[in-house]
Amino acid sequence: MPTRKGKPESAAQWVPMADLVAWDANPRINEHAVSDVAASIKRFGFASPIIAREESGEIIAGHTRYKAALSLGLDRVPVRYLALDPTEAHLLALADNRTAEIADWSDGLSDVLRALEEDGADLSGLGWDDDELTAILEAPEYVAKDGEELNLDDFSDFDHTCPRCSFEWSDQ
Repeated sequence: MPTRKGKPESAAQWVPMADLVAWDANPRINEHAVSDVAASIKRFGFASPIIAREESGEIIAGHTRYKAALSLGLDRVPVRYLALDPTEAHLLALADNRTAEIADWSDGLSDVLRALEEDGADLSGLGWDDDELTAILEAPEYVAKDGEELNLDDFSDFDHTCPRCSFEWSDQ
């Protein structure tokens, strides 16, 4: 069984913040996200551990979670250590961030959020600001007449970005 400093490897282990080192060349700009991530950690706890190199404690994935934990004054965080050389670790760091950007939200996002809101859920602290949540929750449904396809002429005389799928249309 693989070990870390004599301890069996686990999915994550709680370690002192001082054992971690931020990747100094991390190209991800994340300062603007720290307060939202800190709010999420306060509300839900750590849903995902920080990923770090076993050899050095250098953070591979979770720089924003690390900064959020610092801002909250936490002394320990969950960490999953991987035995990767620096090159592979840095490639994983880039892939982890980039692949997260590839996915989109489905048309069902507003339905999920509406259902949660109707159940009395507090939708704050999920990463959408108040204006974005309002746009998603109040987006009018377009219902085509039976047997008809979407007619873009129904949406003339304004510029609009769909809050569900980000499709943009304009009368220009």
